[in-house]
Amino acid sequence: MVDHSSTPAASAAEPVLAPPGASAAEASRPDTPLDGRYHIYESNPAPWWIGALWAAYLIFGVTYLIVNLLE
Repeated sequence: MVDHSSTPAASAAEPVLAPPGASAAEASRPDTPLDGRYHIYESNPAPWWIGALWAAYLIFGVTYLIVNLLE
């Protein structure tokens, strides 16, 4: 589990500002590491029948090409 209490979060009341005279791109702070709070990816595998559909489609396509190219 990640402790998020140590990383300050910007809220609507606190805009992220660049220092005076600096580029506006510095306000995005591209060098700060991600805290992992919004970058959680869960696996969501496709059901078995989706794979069967693709296999049937590819087999049909190859068969169609072979039959029609031999004519």
